[in-house]
Amino acid sequence: MFRMPLSAFLQDESFPFFIQYGIHKEPLYLHSHDNFSELVIVLSGSAEHIVDSERYRIRKGDVFVISDETEHGYTDVRDFRICNIMFRPSFFFTPELDITESAGFQALFVLEPRYSRKSRFSSRLKLDMDAFLQINRMIDQLHQEFTEKSDGWKTILKAEFLKLTVTLSRLYRFEAIPDDAGILQLAGVIAYIQKNYAEPISVSQLARLSNYSERQFIRLFKEAFGCIPMTYITNLRMQKACELLRTTNLSIAEIASRCGYHDNNYFSRIFKKHNGMTPSAYRARVIKNIS
Repeated sequence: MFRMPLSAFLQDESFPFFIQYGIHKEPLYLHSHDNFSELVIVLSGSAEHIVDSERYRIRKGDVFVISDETEHGYTDVRDFRICNIMFRPSFFFTPELDITESAGFQALFVLEPRYSRKSRFSSRLKLDMDAFLQINRMIDQLHQEFTEKSDGWKTILKAEFLKLTVTLSRLYRFEAIPDDAGILQLAGVIAYIQKNYAEPISVSQLARLSNYSERQFIRLFKEAFGCIPMTYITNLRMQKACELLRTTNLSIAEIASRCGYHDNNYFSRIFKKHNGMTPSAYRARVIKNIS
């Protein structure tokens, strides 16, 4: 299998984004992505999409995201035209963005890519005509900015891509995927965690939100994210703590509280276990690297 690097498309390695229009008259060989994701909007025609060992038909108006490590390609192409947007999620989807609190975002950009490489999962966002025209205008603007590279093009591209992300997340309709309740329930749970990570959260509470038994919920969660729910919450809290240590002058006690810890000593122990140093040492290293 060919592993496609994002660097093959980039002229500027510091800005991991690439957009293009593609007309496929021949099948596209199987390949995977090297540390980047691909947002695909089908603009016309249809094709059979191969994802790992599964195949399903995609048509005009379908929107999906392929993550790294996922082998995919196209066959049986018929007047097949798409827009590809290649991007590195960690560059665009930074921790402070509230879009991560959206169930639509979690479904389209996080869970669907994970499920598609683990099981037969072909749920996709399907745009109606009004939404299709709206998204078409947005990607035309993105493509123009990317091609012309006028003053401030990186700034406006990042802003416009995030706007596209928000719009697609809002358009995601869970009722359109009745055959896979898991994506619906887990997306809502992850959005809840992102919004309430600083509050006390129990596995039983999350299981009730998912409408699964606690045992089923833990199994599905671990299958999707590779860890149990409480580990996910701890990782998120540590990510938020690191962000606050880097970007604010808040005291360690205030940061601990904002991340859901009301015992400073316990917070420091968890932080050190997770990051290999205390919060104070982490902040000192950040300051040293800046100066």
